[in-house]
Amino acid sequence: MADSENSKTLPAITRRKMLFATTAYLTALTDHTAHNASRPFDDQGNTAARNVLALWRVWYDAHEEAKRLCHQQQRLETEVLKSAGGFPVIKLEIPGEDRPVVVQTCAQIDVLLPGDAMAEARKTAKTELAARLQKWNTADEQFGYSRTQHAETQIARVEETLAKSLWEAPAFTTSDIIAKLHAIIETEDPGSHFKERPWPQLRMILADLVCIERSA
Repeated sequence: MADSENSKTLPAITRRKMLFATTAYLTALTDHTAHNASRPFDDQGNTAARNVLALWRVWYDAHEEAKRLCHQQQRLETEVLKSAGGFPVIKLEIPGEDRPVVVQTCAQIDVLLPGDAMAEARKTAKTELAARLQKWNTADEQFGYSRTQHAETQIARVEETLAKSLWEAPAFTTSDIIAKLHAIIETEDPGSHFKERPWPQLRMILADLVCIERSA
């Protein structure tokens, strides 16, 4: 196994392969344990699992679902933006200001365009904002962007709760340490982009531990 210093220069694809190999190793282990595949976690992130490997598995399921929903909501946001022609905001020309101000609520319009003299400008601005908001809401309903965004927020909370339970659970085997370290790296550096200490070293330690367990 290369030393930690050399790991700093490893390409991203190699770093990801390390994590993929660890995921495959842990998945194979947990496939042989009692695991509720139909409902691995509830809405609060609670689990009846009591050992580290089982906790890792339900955390990993939530982690993967969170990633899937994140990618989905990003894609849907692009679709909604195309359909609606932009975010539900408008630019206001404010007397005395050199640049227009972006607003997204009628309350902001009232504050920025106060008084009887600005009544017509306020009305026009609110009409334009309402039209943009209607377009956004129609597109949002069509593509399900807000629903997906809400689901992503919910699963992210579940993932965070499960990760905390995993890290706090007592470890009794090398595999338990592997599971905890893998979860930390995946959570804090999901794209394996960090090159400064301690991330390259942690990734190499993780790979070392997997090699030790596989050769035992």
